[in-house]
Amino acid sequence: MLVIVEHLEPCISPWLLSEYSYVVELFEGGVLFTNVKSRRARELLEGLGARVEERSVVELVREGAILRHLVLDPKAPQELKPIDVRDSDAVVIGGIMGEHPPRGRTFKEITAKLTGNVKSRNLGRYQLTIAGAAYVLRKVAEGVELGSLDIRFGLRFTARLGDYEVEIELPYAFPYEGGRPVLPRNYLEVISMRSLLFEQGLKCLDEPGK
Repeated sequence: MLVIVEHLEPCISPWLLSEYSYVVELFEGGVLFTNVKSRRARELLEGLGARVEERSVVELVREGAILRHLVLDPKAPQELKPIDVRDSDAVVIGGIMGEHPPRGRTFKEITAKLTGNVKSRNLGRYQLTIAGAAYVLRKVAEGVELGSLDIRFGLRFTARLGDYEVEIELPYAFPYEGGRPVLPRNYLEVISMRSLLFEQGLKCLDEPGK
């Protein structure tokens, strides 16, 4: 199975790169990033060990390069089942940093642009992160029913920024394993530094359009 991540953010931030890195680690050798226009972004993603394509997944489908595809879309009416994964050659994940409330960007940018009989499935009632969606996909691909997974909404943690201790709450759903949230390495540290990076103008690791 090929996992396709359609890159839909204007640039790659440390947070986004953390999410992407986790997907590549989870599906080693089987990840393709599409719609990557920036040269520097392509270099970053290739450095993770992934395949990278400048064309969008919609273009690749229209050209016949991708045939039996399935889109993970929160607005899809049906939940993902193991048989859906077995019957697909490629599963598409939207490379989107979530918003609260969600704006339905996966549907607008991917599902609605695909013509014909588009197969799309949701991962439950809550919005997951990119990494969380990848983890759930992996478990379902292994034959686990979605309803058997421990998925909880919201994640709250404290972090020290300089002389201050702040509480950070993420309004997304996270899969849990052994009573602990499944997260990319150093994920909470990356998120904790987000505010400082934004203030210093360092939120992008690539240069859009280059």
